[in-house]
Amino acid sequence: MTRRFSLSFGMLAAGVALLAATFAHPAGSTNDATEARKGGTLRLSRHTDIDFVDPGLAYYSTSTSLMYATCANLFTYPDAPGAAGLRLIPEVVRTYTVSRDGRTYTFDLRRTFRFHSGAQVTARSYVDAFNRVANPKLGSPATPYMREIVGAEAVIAGRAKTISGVRALGAYRLQIRLTQPVGDFTARLTMAFFCPILPNTPVDPKGIDDPAGSGPYYVAERVVNQRVILKRNPYYRGNRPANVDEIVWTFGMSQADCLAATEEDRIDLCVEFGIPQTAYRRLADTYGVNRPGGRFFVGQRLDVWYFAFNHERPTFRGPGQIPLKKAINYALDRQALGETFGYLGGTPDDQLLTAPLGRDEAIYPVAGDVARAQRWLARAARKPAGLVLYAFTDRPGNVAAAQVFASSMKRIGIGVEVKYFEQLTQVRKVGTRGEPFDVAMLAWTTDYADPAGYFEPLLNGANIGPTGNLNAAYFDDPRVNARIAAAGRLRGAVRRKAWADLDVDLMRTNPPWAPYFHTTRPNFVSQSYGCFLYHPFYGVDLAAACKK
Repeated sequence: MTRRFSLSFGMLAAGVALLAATFAHPAGSTNDATEARKGGTLRLSRHTDIDFVDPGLAYYSTSTSLMYATCANLFTYPDAPGAAGLRLIPEVVRTYTVSRDGRTYTFDLRRTFRFHSGAQVTARSYVDAFNRVANPKLGSPATPYMREIVGAEAVIAGRAKTISGVRALGAYRLQIRLTQPVGDFTARLTMAFFCPILPNTPVDPKGIDDPAGSGPYYVAERVVNQRVILKRNPYYRGNRPANVDEIVWTFGMSQADCLAATEEDRIDLCVEFGIPQTAYRRLADTYGVNRPGGRFFVGQRLDVWYFAFNHERPTFRGPGQIPLKKAINYALDRQALGETFGYLGGTPDDQLLTAPLGRDEAIYPVAGDVARAQRWLARAARKPAGLVLYAFTDRPGNVAAAQVFASSMKRIGIGVEVKYFEQLTQVRKVGTRGEPFDVAMLAWTTDYADPAGYFEPLLNGANIGPTGNLNAAYFDDPRVNARIAAAGRLRGAVRRKAWADLDVDLMRTNPPWAPYFHTTRPNFVSQSYGCFLYHPFYGVDLAAACKK
């Protein structure tokens, strides 16, 4: 993330007010798909290349939108902005059944899906995909989401070649057996890792640059650090849009040059923080935000920034320190923290889940409440004179955010020693059990649009090990673990409510962290870009785009 700490409180307040108004009409919600013109070339640019075009390896947010355009998954999310875009729906699955014990899924597939080569997408296409990403030679990030599949661990460990629990029962019938019920299993199947592949697709940890396209588009060309070209899949018969003929995505253009090229209609969109943040106010003043047929859009993401409390340190260990955790949450100036993200950077919040997944309920005053913080601090069994905060410096505003945390704690008499690291180093350190930090500045983006994608990795005490811990709070409460397990077994509306209730209950009674901000993505498009749609999980919807 490359935002700057350069705005006054007044500017932030104006930006937050504008965001509140624009999220009533999410980015792209006013573009009617029936108006989409077919044909033309969508021109994208970015200063750096994406990570992979290989669905088994693509993981960064910049490649997520490309995977959404090129993959036909078993399940997906609709081409819609805001909460409407987070409704899980079948894509290639026609019908499916779940056994009484919740451990066997049998999927009957649609017979109309084909790869861009003309080959049919069958049950075997998915069996091959699962086996490929489980192969340790590939090194796919998919493996943590496969461990409940019968036989997956044996393949991941190199003891077997194929997953015994994933079978093609027929050309268009797929069965997956689990070791235990997993309530978010169908949501996991939206991830590009499980995109269907052709037989004998290479297993190369460097990735392949010519994956078979099963969605509306396919990768026609990739030249690393130069360009990616997508073309319409001529055999696609699914329900998703495919408006432009091709999408040309080039790399290496600076933010300033990309902004100028977009204003001059030489580029249609600078992707993912592709223009200078200093231009946001001028663009908002000139074009408005999220207007019908407009050019400047701001979309909500599922990102969250938070301070994790290390519960293995005496400072936060035990029920006697719950008042301290509440005191910190009351003392924290989330308004000032939000300022470090700049104009239209997002919205301050005190819960882990964003509103589409959670409950929009204010628990702690956005600018803090020092008097209440001091009353809670007085009730703590141990009152620390100081805290050690581990922060990372990859986002310029993070240094300022760490200073805001320190000044917030100073208001209640607690000193803060800040230790700065490059992000990968900081994540490795806070993920190592026994590392001497009290609080860690962290950010999280879920890998699939389900609350379990937050709570399972970040809070489940069963996941704590010697190293590589995502639960940097080292929070291990049997009652909370039981609620996580219970919510994980649910499905549908009751599932989402259970997660939202857990989020709010924790922040009210025993906060393991101090969430403070949910981010957004501003996007400026050319005068010839039509049908702009920003998906809350996948980002810019390339398949929905059209040329005016």
